[in-house]
Amino acid sequence: MCWHQIVSRSMGQGSLPAPRSRGTLLPEGVRMNPSLLLAAQSLPLLDDLLLLLLGAMLVALVTRRLRIPYTVGLVVAGTAIGFLRHQGILPSGAGHFELTKEVILLILLPPLLFDGAMNTSFAKLRENAALIGTMAILGTFGCILITTAAIRSLTGWDWDVSLLLGVIVSPTDPVSVIAIFREQGVEKRLSTIVEGESLFNDGLVVVMYILLMRGMEQGWDGITASEGVLTFLRMIGVGAFIGLSLGALVNWLIERINEHLVEVLFSILLAYGSYQLAEHLEASGVIAVVFAGLMVGNIGRRSSMSATAILSLGLTWEVIAFVANSLAFIALGFAVDPMLVVENFPTVVLVWLASTAARALMTYAIAGADQAIRGAYPRSWLHIIHWGGLKGTVPVALALGIAESTTLFEIAPRIQAIVAGVVMLSMLIQGTTVKPLLRRLNIVRPREARRRWERHQARSIAVETALEELADAVSSTEIAPDRVASLRERLLTIRGTIHEDLNQVLQDHPEFAAEQVRDVVIRLLHRQRSAVEDAYREGILSDEALQDVQAEIDILLLEEFPDPVPGAHGEESTP
Repeated sequence: MCWHQIVSRSMGQGSLPAPRSRGTLLPEGVRMNPSLLLAAQSLPLLDDLLLLLLGAMLVALVTRRLRIPYTVGLVVAGTAIGFLRHQGILPSGAGHFELTKEVILLILLPPLLFDGAMNTSFAKLRENAALIGTMAILGTFGCILITTAAIRSLTGWDWDVSLLLGVIVSPTDPVSVIAIFREQGVEKRLSTIVEGESLFNDGLVVVMYILLMRGMEQGWDGITASEGVLTFLRMIGVGAFIGLSLGALVNWLIERINEHLVEVLFSILLAYGSYQLAEHLEASGVIAVVFAGLMVGNIGRRSSMSATAILSLGLTWEVIAFVANSLAFIALGFAVDPMLVVENFPTVVLVWLASTAARALMTYAIAGADQAIRGAYPRSWLHIIHWGGLKGTVPVALALGIAESTTLFEIAPRIQAIVAGVVMLSMLIQGTTVKPLLRRLNIVRPREARRRWERHQARSIAVETALEELADAVSSTEIAPDRVASLRERLLTIRGTIHEDLNQVLQDHPEFAAEQVRDVVIRLLHRQRSAVEDAYREGILSDEALQDVQAEIDILLLEEFPDPVPGAHGEESTP
């Protein structure tokens, strides 16, 4: 008896007819395998993911051309897609991709945290430990309290609901800001302060959110202040211990495995495994991932990995972070109906202003005192530390989680809409104005020399192309050589002038010449690697010879790249 007949009879409906789809290639009497039918039913999810990634690639190309932050473009695209979806123009519902709390916290957040932690060195963290720790703890608590008081006065909600919203909108996500820092050549210390604070305040906020939701569900009568503090410290401490322990274990394993693909796979398993283990033990998965990433990005790459593994690790995590960021931001509009955000827009603006003002107060109080005492960085950095605290994926994940609460079921959609709106405002306003602010504060000055250098290079390319085109026209007998001699002489004169200008820039800025040489060397090394791999595919080289030569080339590549992989910042990084 067929499988579907057994199932249908158990339901009391007799045997099911074998439907034949229009245009099917199956003959009459032949039934589709149930596993294939199940796969066909799940295809909308795959279609959605493929379309999201395609959209993310298009957004990346457009934002690069328009010179705006990539994450800002993703938020705009996600809002548009979400509007079309909630209006029924695009399909949704069962089988289609949905942005849930689990998708963000369990799938998208761990790789983003791990990648950020690998890019942060222990040495820079030690240099700024006091400021980062104080901002992540006291600054976060201060922002939450000030924002909560503002929300309470604006909305009239109960204190616990106002506190919950204050907690949700407090985490920062500096992904787009750090990308701007790298593009503009901002000093590494400023980047470390902004990113380091974000890594740790995310972990603290998630723990506070869990405790707050537990109290609202179970009631506050059975929870004392001391129990809450002890639970908070236990979740943070156990999470840090899990991350450090698993990171050390993976580093020990990598040191004994000379296979770069396995080493990269270990790092992926560590990112997700540390998070899952910490959550299973009721500890902070966010803190576990952060410390695991610090271990691999600093100690592991220096003491355990080959050059090939280091390069593979950097490239792999660059792709993983790109995909996770793309899905997180472009799918933001899926989570909340944009029309609901519009309905609550006045509250959205007020909450964003309150959280921004609260961060300004805590930043200028804490970082201002640190700058006055140590004088280790200019005072203008305070404005960037404040304004660079953008909202990102963590607030959205926490907001989506309140839908599961029985006590917040009625108000959950409004809170979710407010949080989504705050994230959008933060990205659109703060994300697009960080770069002009950097220049306004003279933290990065317009690089006129580099612009002049690039303009001369562009003119040189244009003239060389014109000369080649002229030579092709002459060789194809389109025109007599003597009739274009004056034109050729004029182009040669222009080329000579451009080369003189280029040489003058190189004399004034010899570092440009070094960059030129390095770019040529990198291209040559990549060409050598491709030639060796072609020889291997043709059977000329053995597997051992290929690996030996690849390792030699990768060592040379690692020396040429200015910052080739996470954690490579040219300083010692031992804890």
